[in-house]
Amino acid sequence: GEVSKVTGFVANLKELSRIINEKVILPLDHRNINLEVDFMKGKLASTENLAIAIWRELEGEIAGLGAALHCIRVEETENNMVEYFGK
Repeated sequence: GEVSKVTGFVANLKELSRIINEKVILPLDHRNINLEVDFMKGKLASTENLAIAIWRELEGEIAGLGAALHCIRVEETENNMVEYFGK
């Protein structure tokens, strides 16, 4: 996104934090991904599918802040991770 001449920021980090917390952290934290996470219903709970689903949850909200989502990185273990850069 463009840096605001008024604030000096691309996006308000407090608002970005709120979006991530509401859309990703709260729905996933201490939940059974297969049974309790609405945005993962009907999907195999792989690291890859989780990254794509998180992207879909955040993309529109972040665009609403005037920014663009660059990447979602999900680390399952120190040796197993995925980065998703969108469609």
